[in-house]
Amino acid sequence: MAFCNYSQELTNVGYTTVDNVFITNYLPEAPNKYVDIYLFGLYLCSKGGQDNNLDTMARVLGIDKEDILTAYTYWQELGLVHILQKNPCEVVYMPVRSDDVLLKKIKPQKYQQFNKDIQGVLCERMISTNEYNEYYIFLETTFFEPKALVAVAKYCAEKKGNDINYPYILKVARSLADSGVKTVDAVEQKLSTTVKYTDDIKLLFGALGTKRHIEYDDRRLFEKWTEGMGYDLETLRFVAKKHKKASMDYLDRRIEAYYKMGLHSVAEIADYDKNRDKMFELAKQINKIIGVYYQSLDFIIEDYVTPWLQKGFDDDSLTLVAKYCFKQNVRTIDGMDGVVQKFYQKGLTSVGAIAQYMTELVSQDKQIKTVLQTAGLLRGVSASDRGSYKTWTDAWGFADDVILYVAGLANGATNQMAYINKVLADFKSKGVDSVEKALQQKQHTGKKAEPKYKERQYSDEEYNALFEDLKNIEF
Repeated sequence: MAFCNYSQELTNVGYTTVDNVFITNYLPEAPNKYVDIYLFGLYLCSKGGQDNNLDTMARVLGIDKEDILTAYTYWQELGLVHILQKNPCEVVYMPVRSDDVLLKKIKPQKYQQFNKDIQGVLCERMISTNEYNEYYIFLETTFFEPKALVAVAKYCAEKKGNDINYPYILKVARSLADSGVKTVDAVEQKLSTTVKYTDDIKLLFGALGTKRHIEYDDRRLFEKWTEGMGYDLETLRFVAKKHKKASMDYLDRRIEAYYKMGLHSVAEIADYDKNRDKMFELAKQINKIIGVYYQSLDFIIEDYVTPWLQKGFDDDSLTLVAKYCFKQNVRTIDGMDGVVQKFYQKGLTSVGAIAQYMTELVSQDKQIKTVLQTAGLLRGVSASDRGSYKTWTDAWGFADDVILYVAGLANGATNQMAYINKVLADFKSKGVDSVEKALQQKQHTGKKAEPKYKERQYSDEEYNALFEDLKNIEF
């Protein structure tokens, strides 16, 4: 017996992994029963035991043993299995290969018309067997229509001449296939619409200082920037002039970076570039405070600092958040981003608002602790306690003296927090909003005023004291 084995329960509820190459290259043309047999056999490979035999497969699938052997002979010819013996039957599953086996199973007549059509397009040279094989593999693995590939070859030949090499043809075809364009009608429509960008791309090339011919990828990128991201030609030329002699791929990376940072106009990008040195220093300072080091700060500026500044934070407030993160043991830039997002969601972006909020958190926890002690609970403040207190004060509008009064009543109860919630809910329904009214049981509706944040100056010592108090407080 093997040292380690699957339990029967794990085998039954586990997974049978099927290679994607099998699904794309073999499954579409195989008879349905043959696919069933292959997959069930794959399952039996992981099952083991006395049920792993030909009789079990025949019984479960309802297929004759002779038909099963015929199916495995089919799979053996394609190299997916190897039949060691037929009586008793023993089959070994082989690794799923792609290109060489795929070519062997393609019927010679399948691409006769395609061969004739594409050779007619590339009439200035003879297409080699290897080139045909590359086309076949592409067609078989992407489900691209043969006529659509001929249309791509025709487009490329018109742009670069009839002796165009096949890697470029397949590069264009793969780009179309990746975007879901695979039929001849869709390909012809897509390729025809790219012509409209010619004049604009020439102007863009002028800004880059490039004099080469326009290629399909240039049109694809221009369409992505304008139609997909919403940039206008003026902004694209502005960026291009900043990166003379750069490739279109490099320009794409820069535009994607601006897009990710939410910079769309010439003014926004110019302002970003003008303040980049300042943001570099801010990023370096933040990293130093939270205790991390990155050799390159470009991604820190683009992915974090710029979006934070656009949300309304400034150097001082981000520095304060970084100090808070360090005290809370948040020592990664991703972790700090999560804290920044929390403050932003609460509308806290200035130093004064953040510091005031921190002060109120500490004060609130102290008040909740008093409530717990009044109710006879000698434990720390939990997240559930904070949620209840927020409901009592913000949602129901009770003042602390009312809450403390009810907490005193709860002292000695079996479940003090449940008691407080029940009594306060009853007070809320009856409009009792003060201790006096609680005593008199008279109805009245009260409303608590919204808290206001007051800007004030805090010293480093005060901040450190706040951070220390906030160590175990979630917000």
